Amino acid sequence: MYRNIIHIVFAVLFIFGGLEAINLVNDYKVMKSQKEDLSEINKINYGLFNLALWKKEAMIVFENRIASFQISSEAYNEVRKELFKYLTKLNKDYIDSGKIFQNIFADAEKNEKVNKFFLKLIKENVGTQIQLLNIPQYIPGLSIQLADELKAQEPRLQDVMRKELVKILKVNENENFTDPRERIYKKYLLRDLVETNEFLENAINKAQIKIDKQLKWVFGLIAALVILSFMAKFWIGFKGTMLWVTLSSIAFLVIGITLPMIDIEGVLNAFDLSLLGTNIGFDRQYLYYQSKSILDVTTTLIRGGTWDLKLVGGMVFCFSVVFPFVKLILSILYLYSAKVSKSKSAKNMIFYLGKWSMADVFVVALFMAYIGFYGIISSQLSSIARNQGGFAIETINNSKLAPGALFFTTYCLLSIIIGIMINRHDERKMI
Repeated sequence: MYRNIIHIVFAVLFIFGGLEAINLVNDYKVMKSQKEDLSEINKINYGLFNLALWKKEAMIVFENRIASFQISSEAYNEVRKELFKYLTKLNKDYIDSGKIFQNIFADAEKNEKVNKFFLKLIKENVGTQIQLLNIPQYIPGLSIQLADELKAQEPRLQDVMRKELVKILKVNENENFTDPRERIYKKYLLRDLVETNEFLENAINKAQIKIDKQLKWVFGLIAALVILSFMAKFWIGFKGTMLWVTLSSIAFLVIGITLPMIDIEGVLNAFDLSLLGTNIGFDRQYLYYQSKSILDVTTTLIRGGTWDLKLVGGMVFCFSVVFPFVKLILSILYLYSAKVSKSKSAKNMIFYLGKWSMADVFVVALFMAYIGFYGIISSQLSSIARNQGGFAIETINNSKLAPGALFFTTYCLLSIIIGIMINRHDERKMI
């Protein structure tokens, strides 16, 4: 009677934990998709590596300089001096010398309608009249007036410079350009980058809080089932204990290969540069973001196209998914089926297939990969942050082991324990 009640309680606990695990996996998939979208719309391609954005920033910098454009008083003094020299030389070479009138008189002499007497009279007296005008006395004042007129035209000069700057930068050449991030904005029924960033950050923060609780709850339920199974061994027997421990191990395996194993994330959190007195700043930009489960990795490799990627993907799938499942299922059958327990091939698969599954090696490789990736990204981000280029960069390395690593590692430990216990139990039966 106690045995049946315990089995019923364990079954309820297992089903409840399984349903919570399904919710956990689904919620994690949603959050992972949101993180991928957040990283996509904030890629460095759209920031530091975006030529169009740099053109706009350059336009702002030069616009600020143009708006403050002003010819200095020293420059005006030089302009007045040059104007004075120019007008003085012009008066000497063309007016005082009478050169400016020579062509006029030559054309007039060819014209039969012009009275030759009056033309001769004007020609003889023009020099005297020019001297009476005393033009040189007006040249300094004229130089000042022209320089002042130039100063009055500064707004016009600013407009000309703006137009020429637009031509140089070709700021409007991509007016019809369609932002590839529009599809992500529309996915969440939002209008632009600011709204989408705000929405995704809030959604991810809320989802992370919920998932953290779910992770503790699911892991605690399955781990509790394992512990209670060992504690109830006296009532449910060895087979009953191994049944629930094996089912728990399968649950850990399924969750472990479904949830991401490693999150690799490198971020430029801020970039500030002072250029010609204007600060240019870029907000958070993602250098790299990947979050993959074992199933994601195998699917990517198998679909990679080339035979070598397909081979590696098939091996990872066999060693990390197929072999572990076969071993665990055969372990249960070995305890409850007389036919399977007498089968040498089944026995060999249970006790030796686990070695060939290399799950423990996979876990070690996983941790080494995490350490390697974390070290590389940390080193690269630190080098960027310690730049000597006169600009300020704040970097963040959010790389971490994901929940899949915890569940898969737990499965590996339980799988080893199950193999050892069944082997010892089998040896005692043979004695």
